[in-house]
Amino acid sequence: MTPAYLEPERFRVSVDAEKGEAYELRHKIQCMAEDLVMTLEDPDPLNGTLADGLVVTTFVDINNLYRTSSFGRYVAGQLMNEMQRYSYQVIEMRKNLSVVVQEKRGEFGLSRNPEEIPSSHEAGAMLTGTYLVGEREIIVNASIVDNRRGELLSSATVIFPRNSLGSLMLQDTAAAKKQSAGVIYMKKLEM
Repeated sequence: MTPAYLEPERFRVSVDAEKGEAYELRHKIQCMAEDLVMTLEDPDPLNGTLADGLVVTTFVDINNLYRTSSFGRYVAGQLMNEMQRYSYQVIEMRKNLSVVVQEKRGEFGLSRNPEEIPSSHEAGAMLTGTYLVGEREIIVNASIVDNRRGELLSSATVIFPRNSLGSLMLQDTAAAKKQSAGVIYMKKLEM
């Protein structure tokens, strides 16, 4: 009997032309997650390669590793969902230390402000990636890297069409603030 974490078809969204660009994007990310899981040396979520937890980072522009967009943030967020569906322990780094409640605005549990989130997280591996924007395609490379040794544990590449949704998601490009010379640790990962 095949373990549940190796049965991706139970999650897969069917794609047809009538469902639209968002379904196609999600489907391609599901295929990327499947490739990442299938190329792990030991994909068992409880005792395998990723048993010590997985942190997922924003995907970035391959030509500037401090620049991203809604596209890069969405790919990372959807991969978090997909890896959790495979029963991996996925660590949410953006979780606020407390819930922020603002009248007429809502309740907020995520943040990118370093003062509002824990200074470190324990995770044995990191899922990270880059994208390259072409005239008609967006090439996305994903890698799972061991946090202790920097060893590449798994990788996958998917080519997305540069359709109207993809182009819209690439419009809000943002770059991290330039840091002074030297090494700056923005987030510490416990190993």
